[in-house]
Amino acid sequence: MGAKARVLAPTATFLLVLGGCAGPASEPDGCGDLDLTGGERALLDGTRASLDAWRMAGPGGFELQEDCSVRTVGGMGLLWFPEELTDYRLTVEWRSAGDGNSGVFVGFPDPGDDPWVAVEHGYEIQIDPTDAPDRTTGAVYGVRGADVAARDAALRPPGEWNTFEIVVDGDSLTVSLNGTVVNELAAAGPDLAGHVGLQNHGAADEVDFRAVVVAPLDRAGAARGPSHTDHFG
Repeated sequence: MGAKARVLAPTATFLLVLGGCAGPASEPDGCGDLDLTGGERALLDGTRASLDAWRMAGPGGFELQEDCSVRTVGGMGLLWFPEELTDYRLTVEWRSAGDGNSGVFVGFPDPGDDPWVAVEHGYEIQIDPTDAPDRTTGAVYGVRGADVAARDAALRPPGEWNTFEIVVDGDSLTVSLNGTVVNELAAAGPDLAGHVGLQNHGAADEVDFRAVVVAPLDRAGAARGPSHTDHFG
């Protein structure tokens, strides 16, 4: 792992999910006001209600921030959505302070309280700009490395928001970063249907997430409605 790049300016925290202390009931202005098209559904939109719909497996947690994002705390844990998904486009906006380690998991069974279920039985779209080629940002961790040249051209600097678009279509997986395809995994197996989750890797890793949005695919494999690179406009 490389040295840390510039660190994000600190923001006030007003909710720690699972095992932390609750903050005030009010929320920042604009949270939940996402730019969605027909067929899209927000799983995480910066509101307390949307965050409470997720479940936490393992240690650590996610803190709700004043800018409508959630920040990883401790770990190794997994914030996972309890609904099983099949054939969908998932968009996830994320931001790393530098050499942060995290990931977006797809296609895993109900993990209960064990985050390793997602690691062992799902697929992780990695967030870590300095790791080995098969496990750096955009890689399907340990399975297929990203197109590093395409990834480097698309990746925004530390502290800026990036968007993953992850298309799960039958047994195939396509990963785009800020509108550029950086990874394609065909015939991944019959296990792509399942849950989605966000990883909190460890105490030294600081990664923010916002605007987790899902849209179903039609029979041709296209998502209903155009894709977005920033659901906050």
